[in-house]
Amino acid sequence: MPLPELRSPTWDDLCAFVRAFLARRWMRFCIVGGAASLVYFGCGLFFVNLLGFPVLAGNALAYLVAFVVSYLGQCLWTFRAEGSHRTMLPRFAATQALGLALNSGIIWLLMAAGMSYAVAMWVAIAAVPVAVYFICKLWVFRS
Repeated sequence: MPLPELRSPTWDDLCAFVRAFLARRWMRFCIVGGAASLVYFGCGLFFVNLLGFPVLAGNALAYLVAFVVSYLGQCLWTFRAEGSHRTMLPRFAATQALGLALNSGIIWLLMAAGMSYAVAMWVAIAAVPVAVYFICKLWVFRS
């Protein structure tokens, strides 16, 4: 049986791959979450190291900026929600608070069971965004 002919990928192939990749909602969710994390990190360094804010104030302000980036990205791009921000924003804030509680609870339980903090963090990093994604999909940005 002859082998199929291999060809080099073209620009159109790459564009089609990227479009298919970004068409997946969960990938957009991850991209927005990653972008919000980078914004948090960059703003935190900017506010504290360059502007001289006290650490807790700079960190809180950086978290607030990242929260806005995350909300707008998830609302407008990931879920393309058309609901009222008056409804969705408080739900998103509650979901983020629940995510923090889940993260802390998972880490506490796993460390109580003898797991190291580093390993427990990886479990929480893998589990919490999955829960947050489904809460956002089914409740926060529900059509």
